[in-house]
Amino acid sequence: MLKKAITFALALTMFNAMAGMTNHNGEIANMRTWVSGSDTYGVWVSLKNNPSICSGGFFLPDTSDNKQLVYSTLLAAHLSGKAIMIQAADSAYKIGDRCRINYVML
Repeated sequence: MLKKAITFALALTMFNAMAGMTNHNGEIANMRTWVSGSDTYGVWVSLKNNPSICSGGFFLPDTSDNKQLVYSTLLAAHLSGKAIMIQAADSAYKIGDRCRINYVML
């Protein structure tokens, strides 16, 4: 019984850690980058069909550790016309109608 309770508690903890993170799939329509970046003006990405919760698209914070790697992945997907999956923090870290990118996958 204790083993089941511990397993349930761990599963609940993992679920709560991912709360607010959703995956959005599609082709990139536009990308915008700024020379002097910030969270608001760093990298913006719009899909051809942005989800309603992220109607303005997605942003990559300028302070991200792997910003160059993520940007390169986004650019490669855009140039190749390949669909991409963006996991975004839909509610906790929004700026206006844009959602913060957590990770991307080709």
